[in-house]
Amino acid sequence: MRIIRFCALAAVFAFAANGWAQDDSQPVDRSQYASREVLSDPTAGPCKDGDRHQLVQINGNLYRHVLRPLTGPSGLVLITSEGALVVDSEGTCAARFLLEDIKDRFHVPVKYLILTHAHFDHIAGSQVFQQAGAVVIAHKNAVEPIIGEKLPVAVPDRVFDKQMTITLGGETVVLYRIAPSHSNSMIQVYFPKYKALDCPDVCRGDTLPFQDLHDMYYDGWIETVRWILKQDIDFIDTGHDTANLAQQQVHLDYMIDLHDQILALVRQGRQWEEMYRNVHFSDKVKKFRNFDNATMNMLGMYRWVVEHQRGL
Repeated sequence: MRIIRFCALAAVFAFAANGWAQDDSQPVDRSQYASREVLSDPTAGPCKDGDRHQLVQINGNLYRHVLRPLTGPSGLVLITSEGALVVDSEGTCAARFLLEDIKDRFHVPVKYLILTHAHFDHIAGSQVFQQAGAVVIAHKNAVEPIIGEKLPVAVPDRVFDKQMTITLGGETVVLYRIAPSHSNSMIQVYFPKYKALDCPDVCRGDTLPFQDLHDMYYDGWIETVRWILKQDIDFIDTGHDTANLAQQQVHLDYMIDLHDQILALVRQGRQWEEMYRNVHFSDKVKKFRNFDNATMNMLGMYRWVVEHQRGL
């Protein structure tokens, strides 16, 4: 009996070492949400033109799934002999297509789905992978908005706080939580063998951030980008585009400059009506393909500065 118990215990520790090495993750009791109310899923209908993912090889076993003809949404996919790991899902119709494409092309199941943050455009369709047997993983702060906003997506099977390392088929993937940034559930997904990072919405490729910087945590955003700049990275998926490390320095400079200009104007007593006429941009930023979004960025940063102005 002792031998049987020892073997069983050893098997548990072996699984933990293989699947969850170097992490502070915990399982989620999904049964408590079994009867939760959810909204209707706008991505659940038949696939339309452009709603099917293309799976593009990046390097070796690392691929990128992306919707065409748009420049996203997107995420990285790791294919191994034991199964696949997918980052984000971006729609129920697209998720079904991607799941079948991986099975047909590589003859392996999807073992893990990583949710980078709890924004619907990135995690819609996650239930497709979960229902097919994938373990859904997210930051612990992702559960509350999924439940509270009644999102028609998967409730994570497992959540973590600071770091989680997954090994699959001899490959390693490291999940990092640096700080609240584009949301308070945002994580970074690093593929060390390929020097690749999945950094949706926080990282940029010579583009401005989305609209009015909704759900932004400025201090954490800056901390996250500074952390990224210290990593050994050759390829970045931004969740909608691709980028490199040098572009993140440009992005960091833009965010700090925008913040500091608006803070200075607020301290001068300027109101929004005159504010946007007095913010200046570098020639490089003016050439970004979505520079017409600059006014919305200013509005979002103005809102952040006013709500967090020190000394008041």
